[in-house]
Amino acid sequence: MNARYTLGLITAALVPTAAAAQEPLPLGSTTAGSLMSETPAEYTVELDGPGFLAVVLRADSPDDDLVLVVTDDEGQVLPSARSDSDLNGQTGAEQLLVQIPWGGTYGVVVEQFYSSGAVSFQVGASFLATPLAAADPDPDGKPSGAVALAVDETHDDSIDPAGGDGWDWYAITAETAGVLTILTRAVDDRQGDLRIDVFRADDLREAEEGSDQDQSGVMTNESVTVDVAAGETVYVKVAPSFMADGTVAYRIASGLIGG
Repeated sequence: MNARYTLGLITAALVPTAAAAQEPLPLGSTTAGSLMSETPAEYTVELDGPGFLAVVLRADSPDDDLVLVVTDDEGQVLPSARSDSDLNGQTGAEQLLVQIPWGGTYGVVVEQFYSSGAVSFQVGASFLATPLAAADPDPDGKPSGAVALAVDETHDDSIDPAGGDGWDWYAITAETAGVLTILTRAVDDRQGDLRIDVFRADDLREAEEGSDQDQSGVMTNESVTVDVAAGETVYVKVAPSFMADGTVAYRIASGLIGG
């Protein structure tokens, strides 16, 4: 089938997630921290190369419920890098082991599951450097490499998590204010379970809207709507809802109803 493509990548600078000032997190030791209400505590870790980052979090009070997240340098959550498992029934006990495919600056974020005032905690991290974690960069695997998708255009693509193509990012700019609809559809028999999430440019960690509805019983078919301002660029992430088995092909398109 014919499809129209917008070739090129978004290269404009993205605005980091608004939050408290970031602090370095020393490796191999435990750091005391605190946060207030809806403002997370954010730390940075400088890593020289690939490896595995282990992070442990414990709230000082057994009544506090915390969430632990590890992000890349653009603020997106890394694969399997969000923990709210409440270890051994303790709502403030979380830990993660995250694959780091290449060196750079990574974020460790501590959030409250719900707002309950001031919370104090202990957080620690260590790093095992090893080429076993190395992976080739995925050009559209970050918001800064998002494929520019014009409103009313369609684009055929695929993801292959086992092959290093874990998800795809798109950037859509609305010329006028209105309601933007983004949808994905299956294009062949290689149907897989997808979800789509829409992010504002100033917060690439928490999605504004998301869809994992499997419309008409087709796991690849998703649709999400979001209000946009004139000239606003939103970022769309197409990812597997669960671990995909092989390559999942899909078609993505968008439309705008002016307000």
